[in-house]
Amino acid sequence: MSTPLEEMHELPLHIRVGRARAGVIMFMISDFLSILALLAAGGYLNSLNVLNKYRLASDHPPALLPGVLAAVVLILSGLAYYWWERRGGQPMIFILSLLLMVVALAFQIWLGVTLGYTSPFHAYESVTLLLSWYSAFHLALAAFIGLLLLGRIMRGRLAGHGYIPEVVGYWWYYTIIASLVMWVFSMLLI
Repeated sequence: MSTPLEEMHELPLHIRVGRARAGVIMFMISDFLSILALLAAGGYLNSLNVLNKYRLASDHPPALLPGVLAAVVLILSGLAYYWWERRGGQPMIFILSLLLMVVALAFQIWLGVTLGYTSPFHAYESVTLLLSWYSAFHLALAAFIGLLLLGRIMRGRLAGHGYIPEVVGYWWYYTIIASLVMWVFSMLLI
């Protein structure tokens, strides 16, 4: 007697591909809604600034130069991943894309650590910290997924599973876009 888990590997390829795509897309939609809620909350608090208590004189936005460098590195990572995915899959190009994602993660962590906000956090500081570390979490998750994909690449386990780089690419590109949107929004909350 076989279990459903054992029978899953016997599913036709188009069903496995459809499940993979649907799973990633549903995850992206739910994550998009949480990011939208964060952005709406920050915008709402900013617009309610009737007593000028939202942003204090000591509050400052994230540093511009590390943010711009992280944005450039993220865009380069997305372009390298796209090139790898569409051009036949040279492992070195994917490794470059993964390294760029890790560098962007390091920039994002550095950005969050160097904000220098002290507790108790005010509304502006809370929103900025939340956006910064939420973006870092996204980049860390993309880098982890990239490491898993790298393991498959190095073991030669992508043959017949061409949909895996495609669905990983969905999350990869979404992470880049979401991180850029959160960074721009945190810079506009001045």
